[in-house]
Amino acid sequence: MMEKVEIEGIIFNLIDSSPVVILRNGKNKILPIVVGIPEAQAILFVIEETSFPRPLTHDLMKNIIGECGWGLLRVEIYSLKKNTYYGRLILQKDKELIEIDCRPSDGVALALRFKAPILAESSLLADIEIVKAYEGKTFVKANKLDKPITKKEAEAFRKFIENISAKEFWKTLKKE
Repeated sequence: MMEKVEIEGIIFNLIDSSPVVILRNGKNKILPIVVGIPEAQAILFVIEETSFPRPLTHDLMKNIIGECGWGLLRVEIYSLKKNTYYGRLILQKDKELIEIDCRPSDGVALALRFKAPILAESSLLADIEIVKAYEGKTFVKANKLDKPITKKEAEAFRKFIENISAKEFWKTLKKE
């Protein structure tokens, strides 16, 4: 069964230095997906309402799909095989539907641009404790994610990561 999910935010996995997109349903279940830095940026550009004078890759894809008369009906994240999530774009033109295989990160980036829903297979969703780090050196363990990360929180987290050494980070984390 597919459930609608929304972007809770993007966090940084400090163990392997990779961004993780957190998708959340309405019942506090989440789906964390590790993505590449370019894909995380493509998602953050929409969340942060950043604009560019020329279209970036996902903007170009949106323009091509639209110019061909198609719309993005939804994005589905439907499977996990060997630590890789699988997704598909469901495109619609009049009454015709087509499915196109995609990486979930690209699907999310396009869904945001089209303002299309993102669905995830319910068996992929789980209750997970997440460590949020933002607002200077504050670390908060959260079992309940009560709201999406704001622009201010994202910027504070970005500044925090840019200005702390690994040694300081681990020292602070051990204190908590």
